[in-house]
Amino acid sequence: DDGANSTEVGSAGGACGFQSMVGGNDPPSCVETNPDEIMIGVWLCEDDDMGSCGCSDYYGCDNAAYYGEYYININDNCAPWGAGTNCGQDNNMACDTLGGWRPTDAHYRKREDWGHSGESVYAMKYGGIKFEVHPHDLNKNIDATKVKLWVGNEDYCMGPSPEGTLYDAWDVNRNAPGWWVPNTGHDNVIRSLRPLLDWYDWKGVKYPSGVGIKMNVWPDRHMSSPFDQVKGIANLPDGSSQKTEDQVWCMNTDDGGKWWRSWEWSEHFPYVPAGSIQFGITDGGMCQMDRQTYCNSIKKDNTCLAVRFYDKGKNAPNQPTGWDDPDWKVQTYIQMTHLCDDNDHSFCLNLSDGSGDPEGGICGDNWFTMPDGTPYYNSDGTAQLWWTNYIVQIIDNCNWGG
Repeated sequence: DDGANSTEVGSAGGACGFQSMVGGNDPPSCVETNPDEIMIGVWLCEDDDMGSCGCSDYYGCDNAAYYGEYYININDNCAPWGAGTNCGQDNNMACDTLGGWRPTDAHYRKREDWGHSGESVYAMKYGGIKFEVHPHDLNKNIDATKVKLWVGNEDYCMGPSPEGTLYDAWDVNRNAPGWWVPNTGHDNVIRSLRPLLDWYDWKGVKYPSGVGIKMNVWPDRHMSSPFDQVKGIANLPDGSSQKTEDQVWCMNTDDGGKWWRSWEWSEHFPYVPAGSIQFGITDGGMCQMDRQTYCNSIKKDNTCLAVRFYDKGKNAPNQPTGWDDPDWKVQTYIQMTHLCDDNDHSFCLNLSDGSGDPEGGICGDNWFTMPDGTPYYNSDGTAQLWWTNYIVQIIDNCNWGG
């Protein structure tokens, strides 16, 4: 989902948000009257000192390259183990993709700091990050040290963070809202970020076992149509929109294929199109093992992420009977060598061969194979596989994987 500047009206009757963004004197939070939600601001700065970026605590920044605004629901029902719905942006799991690299994409972002106007936010190098909860929301039932920011080198909140750590919305050393400068020697390129609440640490609950595995699905090849998560943008043949699948799971080796996803019946499209899919390991899912620990503990060339897509017909959401359900249409196996490599740490694959497209090379081709072992293709020449279900699992003893 997108970070965006606030234009809402607060409980005091004027503009709401952070003072650097909306002006005024001590403006209210945009969720001031909601005890179960907090407002978060993130400012990306090229320099490593607050002054040159025009930043102040409880205020924000005047010369940041980018400002993102997010909301998290702090009601106990919205914890990962809770039964709540409508729990903040993407049920408290928003991923800000920073708009991607294509100027033609609907949510392409441009930098706003002096001397860089018009340049892309995506893949900028940052020197400092201002990250804080709106000052009016600090009085709510929240520990701001448990509000975290995951910063990613790669698309869609995958791969490693530049320093392998999460930033806090409250700096206990300064006893003030977070201002963070990365250590030298790191590639501080940013392509995505995820604000989150560490419920497990906050409530003293054990983290789920396993490592974070993430998957995104786009309707067209090359992570397009559009790159950013779809928000009411028509990208299906009938003019409706299909949001890219954005899942994070804490998975162990030999998960047994016990997890799958069914789509609810849709009047126009009981099937979902996939033109390209990205896979990666992420620390943005709050799992027991972080990416580096997991990668150091396995035989990377003999452990695979295995994926199958199924067509259960118009009776969806019927579930596959298991990994070997006869209705599977395509499969792929990705060795963890790829997902654990810091120079190759997320993996995008086209469903059909896009090597001849103008954007050929962005995603891999011919990785998905049909039951007869041949690469998947559509006889009508279209890019998509239409499917109803999928199973994702980690398996051992797959040195034959790609």
